[in-house]
Amino acid sequence: MCAAEGEELAKINTKLLIKIVQYVVLTVLVLLVVICAAVFIQTKVNPDKIPSIFGYKPFVVLSGSMETEIFKGDLAVTREVDAESLQKNDIVAFRDAENHVVTHRVVDIIDVNGEKKLVTKGDNNNNNDSDTVSMKDVEGKYLFKLSGFGNLVMMMQEPLTLVVVLVIILVVGGIWMMLGNNKLSKEEREELEKLRKERSKSIEKNNK
Repeated sequence: MCAAEGEELAKINTKLLIKIVQYVVLTVLVLLVVICAAVFIQTKVNPDKIPSIFGYKPFVVLSGSMETEIFKGDLAVTREVDAESLQKNDIVAFRDAENHVVTHRVVDIIDVNGEKKLVTKGDNNNNNDSDTVSMKDVEGKYLFKLSGFGNLVMMMQEPLTLVVVLVIILVVGGIWMMLGNNKLSKEEREELEKLRKERSKSIEKNNK
């Protein structure tokens, strides 16, 4: 491949990379706003109910009781499950006696007057939780965390913050449109394919 062809190929690949980055950035921003907006709306409509997105419930971690598994400020994502299917060592989100949502590990499952209950404990705590957990109080089973996203979600719950993020998306979208000349034209795509074929033939010839 000559130097000119190499430069042309690099130029086209750079345009492709820019286009991919633009899509990724906008997609992440839009998804974040949609999720936060859905949580915000559900919270306002049903303040006593935990917001759920297709059965998945995000919880902002407010304490360090589950370190080093989950840290304060993380966003813990849980999924609604049949509480009867829970086992020892599962991490679950549940409502405590004060109606606060807690995310702790199941250390035992016991029978209390014919009712199955969970004994829970924070990994970073020395003792088990003082109260057992009824199956009806289980909100979901822990799946994964998004480190540090809890703080961001708390900020996004403010209407003003949502508006600011929407403005940012519009601005980024505008910049994306202005950079429309970075999109590959039909001729550039054909040239890219031609260069790739020529490079493949050259490699095959050298290997013979």
